[in-house]
Amino acid sequence: MFIRMRTLAIFVGLVIGPAASQSLLTACSGTLIAYQLSGFFGNNVVSGSDKLKLEGERFSITLYACASQPPTKSGSNYAIYFPVTLTGTVKSALLDVPYKIKPAPVTLTLADPGIGSDFVKLEGPVEVAGATINILGIIGMPAGTLTSASVAAFQSVPIVAAQSAFIYAQGTESTTLSVLGTATGSVYTAAAAQAGPFLHDDGVQVIVAHLDGTLSSRPMQATPVDLGAPQELVMLRFYASGVRDASVVQVRIAGQDVPVIYFGAAGYFPDVDEVTVEVPHSLAGLGDADVVLTADGQTASPVRIHIQWLVSPSPGAACPVP
Repeated sequence: MFIRMRTLAIFVGLVIGPAASQSLLTACSGTLIAYQLSGFFGNNVVSGSDKLKLEGERFSITLYACASQPPTKSGSNYAIYFPVTLTGTVKSALLDVPYKIKPAPVTLTLADPGIGSDFVKLEGPVEVAGATINILGIIGMPAGTLTSASVAAFQSVPIVAAQSAFIYAQGTESTTLSVLGTATGSVYTAAAAQAGPFLHDDGVQVIVAHLDGTLSSRPMQATPVDLGAPQELVMLRFYASGVRDASVVQVRIAGQDVPVIYFGAAGYFPDVDEVTVEVPHSLAGLGDADVVLTADGQTASPVRIHIQWLVSPSPGAACPVP
């Protein structure tokens, strides 16, 4: 995303001017495609100075496009659509709470180049606290993700971080942050039917209730889950979609049902849900395992975690099979 800013103060509020920004949602009589992106800004600043303190912070956006909408412009391997409605939430370390992006008309480009990454690009003006900013976001995905450049849903895939970027500029200075996360495509009907559940594999938190009554948490990222002392309670908190209104939510780790401690809307992100589960000590030493979420009978794609030994084996003892 490319943001041209006159002052950091415009992040305090978000005001969308054009009333036509919601026209797509009301005018589409057919199928709405909701391109959903949730992740966080990369920890490494690619260029410039991160004056807006976005590094390591989360974001979630949704692009609503009408499946029957003809492209504004197209070529052999790309198509441009306008207007497409953008909503979302972005967190900055400069703010105590995230700001919510109100519906705004933007341009969507879908490209299936055939060589290299497919990509989704969004761009357009947004009015924030009386100042107009231009956003540009490029999300790269594995080649073949988009079967065509037409508006259509696609399966959940990892973002190609090297081909994805968030860029913002203030005055003559510009900053480029890498983007990490997961891109999904979900089909919405004109009646706004709920999409199936989705479990995000980024932003997972390991929470431990210690014997002294204190709580600690850390990002799971690529490190294994340590179940600690047998008397400690170890939990995993996942970000998710499509679970807040569910009646029954079940989670299995390596095929074993685990206690669901909480499911519902995430505290910081109105458009994102969260699910917190207990990891039983009986799973210690399991190694790689799939986490599977089911909400009201609909099952999300699994998320892979790694659970290490409860106690490190003594020298000469047999090692666990990965």
